[in-house]
Amino acid sequence: MSSIRYKILSLCLVLAIVPTVAVSAYGVYSTINALQLNSLKEQDTKISLLGNQLDRALSAVKSDILYFRYSTSMQDLIIKSADPKLTFEQRMAARGRLAKDFLAFSEQRPMYHQLRFLSKYGKEVVRVDRVGGKSKIVTQLEDRKGRYYVNNTLILKSGEVMVSHLDLYRENGKIKEPVSPVIRYGTPVYGRYGKLHGILLFNVSASNFLETLQQSSTSKNERLIMVDPDGYYLLHPDKTKLWGSLRDKNTGERIQQDLPSLGKKIIGLKGPSSLFDGENIITVKPVDNGIDDNRNLGFLVNFIATDTIFEPAIKARKFYIVVTLLTLLLATVIVLIMARKITRPIVDLTVAAEDMSKGNIETPVIVETNDEIHELSKSLDRLRKSVKILMTKYRS
Repeated sequence: MSSIRYKILSLCLVLAIVPTVAVSAYGVYSTINALQLNSLKEQDTKISLLGNQLDRALSAVKSDILYFRYSTSMQDLIIKSADPKLTFEQRMAARGRLAKDFLAFSEQRPMYHQLRFLSKYGKEVVRVDRVGGKSKIVTQLEDRKGRYYVNNTLILKSGEVMVSHLDLYRENGKIKEPVSPVIRYGTPVYGRYGKLHGILLFNVSASNFLETLQQSSTSKNERLIMVDPDGYYLLHPDKTKLWGSLRDKNTGERIQQDLPSLGKKIIGLKGPSSLFDGENIITVKPVDNGIDDNRNLGFLVNFIATDTIFEPAIKARKFYIVVTLLTLLLATVIVLIMARKITRPIVDLTVAAEDMSKGNIETPVIVETNDEIHELSKSLDRLRKSVKILMTKYRS
């Protein structure tokens, strides 16, 4: 009889376990996939938002510098500088008006580290610096002749804008301490008959947005860096790796050394991408310079450990395993109770039949169920009564 119970128990457990495991497995698979995709999407969105903020900020520089090319004070300075009849004081007054315009503009646009107008020979004519949150007119002017950004601007046509690398600002040929990373934008200033009079140079301070980028990386399992188009580090948790190009500190530190298999691929990307180095998911976003579509300012590269990315999925898997085990345990208990309930009447009939076989025909066979087993017990009880009548007749 126990074999019947075990057969029923086994059958019911199979019928309970197979659907439960199948549903749980599908739930685990679909949930983990959804969580993984969501985590990857969050990383892509984060790096894209950071990159887009830089793109928007830098895209305004072109319109700013071209505006000053045709400003009243700029054109007045060009005309008076070319007029031999004017006195030195009159020419200086024209410079003063441009300096005041630069000063007012610098107060409104704190992202500019420096606003300058240089002669076509590379000497500063008007200059406004922003230092310590305040803008000031600089009277000690320098000769920038031969600097790459000056030369690259002088060869441009009217309306074209030069954008430099993001590198360290130099004063009198030496890197200024504390370091001040800048991006230089330049445009030539032409007068009548296409005559070149000088160039406008606007230095955008990169310190603020590099600091903002650094603060955006809050997780200990996350690391955000920025490299220039050649792979040299502009932002890195290890300060000794920064500014390794020939233009700056010339340490040679760049991403191709730290990531031999992926570094070259990263600086060759044309758009946002996600890569994998075996331990980290790497999301990359090229940063536009706002001028030249063929050359990026650099690349934002975010590293996040796969354990962090997939942590929600791992938690979900553990949750499903626990729920599945509890469900199976509950199903086992329910099936065991049901198996006992089903087999108990059969056990009672078996006991009654064995008693009858031993000659005990006095005890009624009563099994109260609402199924075929009850009918079987009634038939067995009728048999008992018939046997009892026959035995009574036989004895008499």
